[in-house]
Amino acid sequence: MSNEIPIGSPIRTQAIINRYFMRAKKNLGQNFLVDMAALQGIVKAAAIQPGDQVIEIGPGIGSLTEQLLIAGAKVFAYEVDENLKEILHNELPAKVNGQPLDQLFKLKMKDILKADFTEDLAGFFDLAKPIKVVANLPYYITTPIIFFLNNSSLQFSNLTLMMQKEVAERLSAHAGTKDYGPLTIAVQAEMSVKSFLTVKSSSFIPRPKVDSSVVVLKPLPEESKIKIANPAHFNWVVKMCFAQRRKTLNNNLKTLLPDSTKRLRLISSLGVDERVRPEQLTLKQFVEIARNVPVKK
Repeated sequence: MSNEIPIGSPIRTQAIINRYFMRAKKNLGQNFLVDMAALQGIVKAAAIQPGDQVIEIGPGIGSLTEQLLIAGAKVFAYEVDENLKEILHNELPAKVNGQPLDQLFKLKMKDILKADFTEDLAGFFDLAKPIKVVANLPYYITTPIIFFLNNSSLQFSNLTLMMQKEVAERLSAHAGTKDYGPLTIAVQAEMSVKSFLTVKSSSFIPRPKVDSSVVVLKPLPEESKIKIANPAHFNWVVKMCFAQRRKTLNNNLKTLLPDSTKRLRLISSLGVDERVRPEQLTLKQFVEIARNVPVKK
């Protein structure tokens, strides 16, 4: 099969699967994207420019990697499946835009959740310059990766992530909707959220049971953020407030504030009725609740 055919085309992907006797690993959430319009849409959503430094999570067989390189990015990829090392080495082009692949692409066989960015990227990326993150995330680990990146020391300019459509809807949800919850609040406290495109399940080999969405997250300017003194405490309080979604905020707060007088006074200070449910509260109201709940020891 000619390497002039993109890796992400259905015919080339199937040829690679056949050549290496591959089987997608369900435990790693492997689904290979075979939709060139979607692949190029991800590159466009990430606003990739020549010279951009990009961390890719889970390059798979290199479908998205190849498009990032062609767009001019320098790519550092994290992968956990040892079987893909040989495939990436053999299938990615030896030169891209006239430059040798080893100057533009580096593969790290490591779980992204165990990454030490300062150590891993040293000598390949200029850590004083912005870094973008691009990934086709396995459904089962999307939320932990978002939290890990958000809490890391990495100074990223944006995260362009393809994920299960349902999770994307939770990220961009508004107060008062069924998708609004702890993940929504934790992410929107730190980043803006914009959905770019929907990718049908038929765009993958093997075909997953659900559609995906591509979402771009950008860190909020410091002046736009609501000040949260203790983010870990805040996120814990929010999770406790949503512990039982069908119950009122008053009921969910009983564990955090056993004193009913203090609890009702706090709810009243938020300007809401004591029968209010947690999904009806704004980010600012959750910040006020966290400020009044003792820090867990």
